[in-house]
Amino acid sequence: DYMIKNFNMKIKLLQTISFFLLIIILQSCKPDDIYYNLSDDAKEFLLFEVNDTFKLKNQQTNEIITLTVTSKTIQHYKDGPNESPFFSFGANADTYVERGEYFFTDDTNCYNGDISVQANRDGDFELNGYLGGCFGNTDYSFEYRDEFFSTIDVEGVQYFNAYILRSYPDIIYYSKEKGILKIVDEYNQETIFTIIE
Repeated sequence: DYMIKNFNMKIKLLQTISFFLLIIILQSCKPDDIYYNLSDDAKEFLLFEVNDTFKLKNQQTNEIITLTVTSKTIQHYKDGPNESPFFSFGANADTYVERGEYFFTDDTNCYNGDISVQANRDGDFELNGYLGGCFGNTDYSFEYRDEFFSTIDVEGVQYFNAYILRSYPDIIYYSKEKGILKIVDEYNQETIFTIIE
């Protein structure tokens, strides 16, 4: 009887130890982090390098603005946990998305902005722009919403593959080959800035 009781206690002790070891193992097994990368096609939106310049003409004042790229980055950012739809004891994997952007300004820092592209979880990308300072009375954030023109006319010159970034009332026409082609005030149907080559 003593041997059976002692044997049962050993079984319970082994079961308890096994249970705690299983919990420790499950909690220490973290799944691999998940990375969503920009495609090579999406990275083509970031055509300029640091110290590259491009020019825009202010159509209202005829001023030629030379903009210089001051920084460019492409890196992964944490986008939250990759949570499993199933019950999990252990740690969740983290999710990272790749984002690239370049910033530009003129010599006086009056005209400034950036263009950014970010991978998203469905394998596509988000394209955004920002214009500040002398580009308008307020700061504008622009967003690409799957609008695209295969050709566009800018001051009598044909450009190909123009992506439309909107921020009411203005629109940026943007090309992977040239950058900002023109900025249009859609409300007044006026071209405000155009590319100068």
